[in-house]
Amino acid sequence: MRSSPPDDARRIFSGIGATYERAGALLSFGQDSRWRERLVDSLGAAPGDVVLDVATGTGLVARAVSERYGCDVVGLDRSGEMLSAAVARNGHIPLVLARAESLPFPDDSFDHLTFTYLLRYVDDPPAVLRELARVVKPGGRIVALDFGVPPNPILRTMWRAYTSIGLPLIGRAISRQWAGVGAFLRGSVEGFNAAHSQHSVERYWCDAGLVDVHVHRMSFGAGVVMTALKAAGTTETLSSRRGPPGLGRLGRLPSARGPSVVPAAFYALAPGSWRDYWTLLHPPYTTWHLSYVLLGAALAPMPDPRIVAGSLLAFFLAVGVASHSFDELQGRPLGTRIPSAVLIVLGSLGLFGAIAVGIAAAAMLGPWFLGLVVVGAALVISYGLEVPVVHSDIGFALAWGGFPVIASAAANGAPLGATIAATIGASLLSLAQRRLSTPVRRVRRRAVDVVGEVRYRDGTAERLDRQALIAAPEAALRLLWLAMLALSIGALVARWST
Repeated sequence: MRSSPPDDARRIFSGIGATYERAGALLSFGQDSRWRERLVDSLGAAPGDVVLDVATGTGLVARAVSERYGCDVVGLDRSGEMLSAAVARNGHIPLVLARAESLPFPDDSFDHLTFTYLLRYVDDPPAVLRELARVVKPGGRIVALDFGVPPNPILRTMWRAYTSIGLPLIGRAISRQWAGVGAFLRGSVEGFNAAHSQHSVERYWCDAGLVDVHVHRMSFGAGVVMTALKAAGTTETLSSRRGPPGLGRLGRLPSARGPSVVPAAFYALAPGSWRDYWTLLHPPYTTWHLSYVLLGAALAPMPDPRIVAGSLLAFFLAVGVASHSFDELQGRPLGTRIPSAVLIVLGSLGLFGAIAVGIAAAAMLGPWFLGLVVVGAALVISYGLEVPVVHSDIGFALAWGGFPVIASAAANGAPLGATIAATIGASLLSLAQRRLSTPVRRVRRRAVDVVGEVRYRDGTAERLDRQALIAAPEAALRLLWLAMLALSIGALVARWST
């Protein structure tokens, strides 16, 4: 007889509490932690708020929310074993042993609520969502994370191959219990998706009294983060009542939120037609990264023009085309309308083209160069999957700043000392690029509004709005890519002029 979802939960989570965090990171290739980070980012709590984390498990989200926002968090789970592991790691966080189907709290008890991988383990998802919404104050936010099935047929086939073969094998390498988890998950994820489509789940949220529902697909759709607000009264009601702590400070209304109309980047054109492909290529940043190729070549006593041209072509295909195509598949950060199938084809052709150029170079330089080709391909794939070690600030700096210098310098026979020094310099410059561009992207793509002012000692004040906030770092970025391009061209021309 088929077991019920709650029975599955008891069976699956028995005996894995102590290894839950490490195994989850391994089985998902680090994607699980990135999904949880997106969940925490989407919450937007304030100090003094009280957040309920349902299906808290070992307290990963509860701990991250508490540390990120300085708010009070209550963790709830039906597994005593999981809560024991959470106590060992987060003794300061209140933990409650209870079921999501029947929360032991009065109405409107919490400012916000989070839950992870919950609905697939309950008998009646719509009823559970109504129960979750019941304990959240009007205007409070609910954020959830769950597995998904990639909608693209090609990616779905690859996903099925991994979940059918890879998950059980990796799980078996961890422990007998995790072998069972790996074997169970594929059927669980696809079964829930078949019974409750994404459209149906969104309807459940709306029927529970939640509004402003947003869906964020991650890792090509393998992870899904959903956010919504509990329906509130009018603007006057929310702004005039003293109400619960945190609500007045948040000041969020469903009608006040919406997608930003600000371009996703300073070089981005209006969406549609050929303009999407220009935006996809990130022309200033792609050119900036290609300048590191020229810099690496300029370190050699006599750079070979054929090697320089081939290096530029390979890195253009790998970074400009492949990496950016795969990145746009992850939630459309640039807002292009390029079909997903086209992005996959472009990314694949770009990657394979770069590899082909690298193999041709290895035929000229020797088999040792194939090692650099493999590293480059791995960096593109890892960045496309947003593997944390590569998608971090340092990973970005080394991958797109330092590595082009190393590969180009090695191909042209540059001395080791000069290569090391230039690699460090390019990595630091690329890190500076990342530190400048990250807050600009966040404001451009995610901020609803920016309101404030800067007051100076002489009594004057300057309005602080979106444009004022991003103007200085963006002006630096516009100058830096041009400066780096001019410097690298000058250095290379100097070599060829001697």
